[in-house]
Amino acid sequence: MKKTKILTALILIIFVVIILIRPVNVFTIKNYHDDEVLLRKKIHAGYEFATLIKHSVHKTPVYEYYKIDKNGKMLITGTALMDLGWGVPSTFDYDFKFENNMIVIENINKIIEFLPFRISYIAKPRLILNNKLKIDLTKYVDNYERIDVSVQKMPYITYLIRGEVNVF
Repeated sequence: MKKTKILTALILIIFVVIILIRPVNVFTIKNYHDDEVLLRKKIHAGYEFATLIKHSVHKTPVYEYYKIDKNGKMLITGTALMDLGWGVPSTFDYDFKFENNMIVIENINKIIEFLPFRISYIAKPRLILNNKLKIDLTKYVDNYERIDVSVQKMPYITYLIRGEVNVF
């Protein structure tokens, strides 16, 4: 009986340790200027987000789309814009189509280590998280500052110790 309890406790301890050291994907948005973490949350493969700005010359919306792949890497997957001209591509090496009065470039699928995103109040920058939450970054970051968006793999225990952060 005593050996059974010890064995059960040992199995339980091993199980807990395995859970605590398994890697998780952590999505982080940090203010580059002061190193303040604006968002830190555990995510799964397939998590999507987008940036939205108003083009400084055309005054039209420009979307860029991102996705986290099965290995926890951030991919730029596409972009959508209303017109061609100054500061926008005029030729495409990727699939494109016209949809909802926009030129949509798809299947870019290039890995990026992190996304440096400059905040300009003129551009009215927004983040769209998981196709739901639209965040006006001008309410959280000063003009001309930069945020860095990244995904890191870390042990679950490290994530628990650091905790979730969400100033949005």
